[in-house]
Amino acid sequence: MNNTNTKYSVNKIGVNNIDINNIDIFISKTGKKHKTKYGLPFQCVELIRRFFSIIKNVSFPSVVDAVEFFNVIETLENSEDIYRLRTYSYPYTKSYSYYLKPGSIIFWKYKKTYFPYGHVALIVDSNDKETTIIQQNLNPPIKKYDTKTLFDKMNNSNSKFAGIKTIPKILSKGINKVIFDMVYV
Repeated sequence: MNNTNTKYSVNKIGVNNIDINNIDIFISKTGKKHKTKYGLPFQCVELIRRFFSIIKNVSFPSVVDAVEFFNVIETLENSEDIYRLRTYSYPYTKSYSYYLKPGSIIFWKYKKTYFPYGHVALIVDSNDKETTIIQQNLNPPIKKYDTKTLFDKMNNSNSKFAGIKTIPKILSKGINKVIFDMVYV
């Protein structure tokens, strides 16, 4: 992984001004209310919508949760352009590098009947050795996986992963250069 391209700041308190090269990952620590125009505060889908809205100027229609996002959303768009997402799930027939790349959106199945929402995260960097994701509502907010181990876990009939959506190459450009700040609210 080229850590010189992806920067992390972990001890921030409060809320940043929006910067097109910076995305805050909100962590609820104080119980204070936080407002966002991108969805439910502190939730995983909100982070993905906010990321694409701010960094790439595209978004997707409102969804209830990560499960609906995986099953229903097929495009990222703005007033001028529509970008088709490609959705994949087990079995994965191509190599891991086809799926695990900056901008790919990875989905987990829901585990418990009382929590049927699933989970979603964004791959911000990936190479032969390491894949880095950002997520909200699960710890750690920035997580690194061994790339081959992650793909083996995804490409298993009993996988906890629901699938992955890949974005067009034009949208993935520069994602591994975005700065991610963990903001405790």
